[in-house]
Amino acid sequence: DHKTIYATLSQRGAFFGETCLFLNKPRSTSVCAQTFCDVFQLGKDDLFNELKRRDIDLAQMRELFFNIHRENERRNKAIEGNLIRCKEPQSKLNKIIDADNQESNEQVVPKIFLPGTSFRFIWDVFTTLGIIYYALSVLYQIAFRTVDEENTAVGIEILFDLFFIIDCYALRSTQFAFVENGILHQSKGDIIKHYKKNGMIPDVVASISLLDIIFPSYHFRLLSLVRILRLPYFLDSLCAHLDERGIRISLASNLLAKIVLLYMIACHEISCIWFIIHRYVERGKELTWATSDCPLGGDTGSDACLAMWSDELQQHNVCNMDSLNDCYIRAFHFSLTTLSTVGYGDISPATELETIWELCVVVVGACFLAALIGAFGAYLQQNDTTGRNSFYAKLDRVKQYMRFRNIPPDIQSSILFFHHCRWEASQTLDERETLSLLPQPLQLDISFAVKEKVIHTVPILESLPIIIQKRIAHALRPQVYAPRDNPIIYNVGDIG
Repeated sequence: DHKTIYATLSQRGAFFGETCLFLNKPRSTSVCAQTFCDVFQLGKDDLFNELKRRDIDLAQMRELFFNIHRENERRNKAIEGNLIRCKEPQSKLNKIIDADNQESNEQVVPKIFLPGTSFRFIWDVFTTLGIIYYALSVLYQIAFRTVDEENTAVGIEILFDLFFIIDCYALRSTQFAFVENGILHQSKGDIIKHYKKNGMIPDVVASISLLDIIFPSYHFRLLSLVRILRLPYFLDSLCAHLDERGIRISLASNLLAKIVLLYMIACHEISCIWFIIHRYVERGKELTWATSDCPLGGDTGSDACLAMWSDELQQHNVCNMDSLNDCYIRAFHFSLTTLSTVGYGDISPATELETIWELCVVVVGACFLAALIGAFGAYLQQNDTTGRNSFYAKLDRVKQYMRFRNIPPDIQSSILFFHHCRWEASQTLDERETLSLLPQPLQLDISFAVKEKVIHTVPILESLPIIIQKRIAHALRPQVYAPRDNPIIYNVGDIG
């Protein structure tokens, strides 16, 4: 019935199916895989041919089998007896099994928290947006915001703080089930262990930033930046959600998108740190990168520069432009040219601290440059090996072969027409070559999923058992016919 479990083969080297191998009997039970596992299949003909070839005594092999068979029958009868006794209300087995069932029922999470649900998808979207918001807002508020703008942003941050508190302590640590090795884990113990291994520490550290509401200090607020470490995980999670909904994003595209996003976030953070150094650390220094940046021309520290020096106050002002946003644009320009290793030279460090920070930025930029080159290389390689470029490259080889063999033009046209039609239908030149990497049961399942509608249009085939339908679907060979090139499917007198 695919529900009652009679035995679990959990140890390495377990075997099953020997009864049918020696006695030619139908299968007495169903065997299902609960986790990912490697199974080796041994056919009857392969076994007995090898035994005969090596002069092995078949009678001795059969006697060994019958001993195992009798032991299995004895064990199966004991299991059947236990199954009967566990249904008796007064038996100890019934009480033990009821207690186990009650415990397992208590550990089942609500359906909306299961992987792949719309709730999990929307929740992960908001989580990703919250992380990106913190990555963009925290240092920006310290560097460029005025008091009025900071008060406006406090309400948004409180909402996101509460959201992440609920995410960390109420849902992700107790309710969000997960799939591992093909098994759905719903127990709270498994969920908390999985969460500890996959991001619990950054989430807990980042949640301390909520103390900023009680004890206003940017030291607490900076802790929320720890959540950036979780951004790649949630981007992968969103790709998995989209894949389940029929929107597939390749690994190369995913990698490239993540690196570009992290690159832009890094440019933003570095530009904020440049202005923090100017605004808070070096307020009393006459020569800084900001006072020496004069896009309108003029002397260092004059009113034509990003910041102006005051001899009376012995400090420079925060920003000499029309608004702090203009200063942010210049700082972002400085960061982007440095991080991309372009370095126009119009803005440069002016103090020892700025030089040290510049060196750090150059090292980070070199790492990002290598990552971007690798990601673009993977993206282009994927298009060349699996995309339309790969199709045209294979088609060129077909054309070269036909020209070498002097194939008639009408046959060449039919061959090219066939390949174009197969590519538009399946995005591959050889489906069987693609499926050959998979085990036989998966090949049957995929072939049936692709051709199920075709099978069901033929009443004779639709009436067959499902396994026969799968085998027939796998045996179907696609052919392409067109009135212009090859209109004849078969002629009168052909033998089917």
